[in-house]
Amino acid sequence: MIGLGGQTERILAALSPVLVMGPEFLAGRVDAEDMAHTMVRAVETYASGERAPQQVSAQPEGDSAPAPMRPTVRELEAALAEIYGCGSGYLAHRCDSDCVARTMVQIMGELGGLAPSR
Repeated sequence: MIGLGGQTERILAALSPVLVMGPEFLAGRVDAEDMAHTMVRAVETYASGERAPQQVSAQPEGDSAPAPMRPTVRELEAALAEIYGCGSGYLAHRCDSDCVARTMVQIMGELGGLAPSR
């Protein structure tokens, strides 16, 4: 995430636990309950950070990463909305583990390359 600035970096930091756990969940090594809690926590972490005063960074918003590795803030906000809706829906018993899996396949396909290494 070096070189990404501002809001993009904050969203990716919040999504990091989801992107790290995603492959484990899809491989069956993490259950849907844990995945859903991680999804909801990621969004809540981001939201609580956005309510806190932000330090101004001298680094510009742009970076030298190739375009496919640089999602827009809008795309990242859509991912946050998707994982929150799915995770909270699962925890409220409005969907099942297959729904969580479909969402994680989508999220990993879109953002999995941005997952930090373990």
